[in-house]
Amino acid sequence: MPSKCSVPACRGNYDESTKVAVFSFPNDERLREKWLHAIRRTDFKITKNSKVCEKHFKDGEVLRNSTFYNEKTGETISAPLKRPKLKENAVPSIFPGCPSYMSSSSAIRESPSKKRQRLEQEQINFAVKESLNSKHEYELKTMFTNFAEFRNCIKGHSFSSFWTVVEKNENMLFLNLSLKDDIPSIKYAVSVSNDLMLNASFMGERISKYKKVILPIKVNNLNEIFDILEYFEKGTIVESESSLNDKIHVIESVIKNAEDIFTDKNKFFFEFFLEQLHLLKCKPERYRYSPNILVFASLLFYMSPQAYKFLRNSHYMILPDPSTIRKIGTILKNSPQTEEYTNFLVYAKHAFHSLKDDDLKVFLMIDEIHIKPFLDYKGGNIVGMAYNSSNLATSVQVFMLQSLFSPYKDVIHIVPIDTFDASKLFDLMKKVIMGLEEIGFKVMGMVTDNNSINRAAASNFANPPKLQVKYDHPADKSRPLFYVIDSVHILKCVRNNWLNNHKNGYYFYYPDFDTLNVSTASLSSVRKLYDLECSSLLKFGYGLTRKALWPTNLERQNVKLAL
Repeated sequence: MPSKCSVPACRGNYDESTKVAVFSFPNDERLREKWLHAIRRTDFKITKNSKVCEKHFKDGEVLRNSTFYNEKTGETISAPLKRPKLKENAVPSIFPGCPSYMSSSSAIRESPSKKRQRLEQEQINFAVKESLNSKHEYELKTMFTNFAEFRNCIKGHSFSSFWTVVEKNENMLFLNLSLKDDIPSIKYAVSVSNDLMLNASFMGERISKYKKVILPIKVNNLNEIFDILEYFEKGTIVESESSLNDKIHVIESVIKNAEDIFTDKNKFFFEFFLEQLHLLKCKPERYRYSPNILVFASLLFYMSPQAYKFLRNSHYMILPDPSTIRKIGTILKNSPQTEEYTNFLVYAKHAFHSLKDDDLKVFLMIDEIHIKPFLDYKGGNIVGMAYNSSNLATSVQVFMLQSLFSPYKDVIHIVPIDTFDASKLFDLMKKVIMGLEEIGFKVMGMVTDNNSINRAAASNFANPPKLQVKYDHPADKSRPLFYVIDSVHILKCVRNNWLNNHKNGYYFYYPDFDTLNVSTASLSSVRKLYDLECSSLLKFGYGLTRKALWPTNLERQNVKLAL
């Protein structure tokens, strides 16, 4: 329940219609005596519930908002208070319904600093308002959202005599006309189309860059157009004070736009010229040369190093440093055979020192992975050549170790190949096994898929060649070398053959090993079962998935889907 006012004849907060804010008597003795003297109540004792309402104070004495003055911005921030409060040293002076001598009409004098701050704030607010109005008026004159508004904006502005403004076919053209030998020509042309796209050209050739902005651009302000017109009017592109990159960019644009007239005879010349222009824009440490330049420079350097040095020092053209050519020449002398021999089982030797005894008894797993033929230069090396021919590699032969007594598994050798026959694969398999034995591994056997080349290569471990499960170990005849065909791979091949048998209704025939009767498995029936149960909670074929029954070409290689 709100406290009631203690002033005589005041009905503040006595009923619902007279809700007012009330204030407690001050704690300061002198100020409290002033309050008691003002309300004129004889023998009045002040308690914690004694209050004086807002009706008895002047408007300037009751604070309803809190203000903060920001000296950096000159802005006064105001926020409403949850409860009104009194100014310091405020004394009740208005007593309606009481004799007039009890009320005082004297105004509270504003301090000089407060008055100065208030006037400054008023001036700042007025200046900000005027600035916003000026900005709005300026934007109305320069901003536009469509071609009609753009046309109206143009009418209110004048252009220098350097430009001739022409409107044609809903395009606004800004043309710079020059006269040479009584023949007129257009030097600069800037156009704004119906969709407000700005294009620029120099001597009939498109300019694709203005400062750091890529042209064409969409404009919506006359200032953007004025900046571009002023940029061209000052001759920034072709005059001596222009940047080298801008000049080169214009020349490159002219040459590239004339590519259709190049013949096979002079095409290399223009490509060489364009590359030299591009190198002019780069710092020496960022030079990157095309293959044609590298071949040309290498041939010239090896034919006459002194002539090459003279040509580079003359600065008539930018050519690779001799150290770059020597590095490339050293790389080109390397062959995949030499590299493979030098780095043979280097990783296995390094990994051997960190393995435990349980990791050393291993099976050698061999598989072939097909790759896209591709030649690349990476990290100072040329990669992509086949180990067994001068052609690009079409696949890689991967050798991986799998420990029998620990989780250890690692790829220890990868060989890029073109085409491989059984004898070459046998030589490589034997070489890897012997190398691993020399390092310290105990190779217990080999695992391959059911490919005919793999089976033929494994059969060469017997003399005469014969496919069998156990062979004499090439490193120690007293030890066996087991050969295992990957059973999971066989299951995957069976599944893929089943999927490929679509002409016969996806039927797969298999024998009953007890009676030798031929039985039939239907993939179509399995797919129908999946369709019937795919939305059910309880399923007979709970392991069936759409990926397993309708795999893509890539998913057919996933062994997990075959299982």
